[in-house]
Amino acid sequence: MYLIAILVGKITILVGKLFKRGSSLPGKIALKIDKNLLAKLKYPQNRIVITGSSGKGTTSSLIAKSLTKNGYKVCHNSTGSNLSFGITTSLIKCSSLTGKIKTDYLVLEIDERYNKEVLTSINPTLLVITNLTKDQPPRQHTIDIVYKDIIKSIPEQTKILTTMDDPFLRYLNKDLPNEINYFSLKENKYSYHNQIFENLNTTTCPNCDSKLIYDYYNFENLGSYHCSNCDFSYYEPDTIGKNLDLEKETIEIDNEIINLGSDTLYQAYNVVSAFAALKLLGLSNKKISTTLNEINTYKDEYFDYQNKKFRYFNCKSENATTFNSAIFKIKDDKDLKDIIIGYSIISKRYPHTDASWLYDIEFELLNNKSLNNIYVCGLQKHELETRLILAGIPKAKIIIKEDLPSMKEDILKSKSLKVYCLSHYDYGDIFKNTFKEEN
Repeated sequence: MYLIAILVGKITILVGKLFKRGSSLPGKIALKIDKNLLAKLKYPQNRIVITGSSGKGTTSSLIAKSLTKNGYKVCHNSTGSNLSFGITTSLIKCSSLTGKIKTDYLVLEIDERYNKEVLTSINPTLLVITNLTKDQPPRQHTIDIVYKDIIKSIPEQTKILTTMDDPFLRYLNKDLPNEINYFSLKENKYSYHNQIFENLNTTTCPNCDSKLIYDYYNFENLGSYHCSNCDFSYYEPDTIGKNLDLEKETIEIDNEIINLGSDTLYQAYNVVSAFAALKLLGLSNKKISTTLNEINTYKDEYFDYQNKKFRYFNCKSENATTFNSAIFKIKDDKDLKDIIIGYSIISKRYPHTDASWLYDIEFELLNNKSLNNIYVCGLQKHELETRLILAGIPKAKIIIKEDLPSMKEDILKSKSLKVYCLSHYDYGDIFKNTFKEEN
């Protein structure tokens, strides 16, 4: 039956190409024909899965592109379809008619709640967990539920790579018999010693539930910590990112200087995790640094227009951490600025419009003298206005608009030197098309 599923899947993919449409439909149809298809495919020896609340797309892309640049054939769900149907479509594309994946490496980004449907079939040789944070509460509920779903689905022979900086994930070696490797970002000039975020994912020891004491924070609950009661603590892993310089967009890993390709803290974590994964796969430090430096050159998130600097941050809806990471970058910018916040969709997976996640975002950090105005638009614009007012931002500085084009004239006439857009991916192209100068 699985041979018919593969054939029908390939035909559906071909039809999609003819109509210039890519989707998860081929995988959906194939799994309808044979629900156990994933377990019957013949996978390459090296199988890498990347999961987590955020950063998995970027990290998987860095790993896949690095392997490709080093001469390996890679099957990668590069379109970001990370649920079971989309993953199946990607695997059918890479397979022969008999179900053999014809590559040296399999690199898959998988949604954290779909690991239980995929991992036991793929049996990955390496699982990278980027992070676990509050994300999509109506679907994910709590971090504990996601954590339990992941650890229950990991085969015993799978190596694991995750961050030492998160005490929640540091605890994995207490819950699993697997070989667990860690990466870390060392204290740097952007680290701080007094917590500036109030709504954290973890504040207590996962071992005994006592208070965690931090030597420093890199961001939210990421940093160096130890328990106030037991011996649970951070320790330096084999792969550490040092001498982080976001202005120069560089980081040092294993004596190699790596270009980040971005000036955000989370990109530093993505690069360190990709470096650590590639090292576990056997690539030399020199090969890893050379290929990462070739990859991390594309910069489309910021541009100049009419004497203003514009910057777009892709902030995932219902994920406070991605918004906080953008705010963490913006808060120290002393230039007069306008900020755009909005989104037209929350999720394509469910109809909920829960707004409670807005109260986990530290909008309070934006309330300073450098703030000119905050423009709010799209879905939940009135809920956003209420949240900003509760953050202490003067109502006179909060301007509600229907969409991005309707605010263009006001922003271009304003005294601001910079314009930041914090939005889900749905506004990324609209923002650039609205304000980016046409060539």
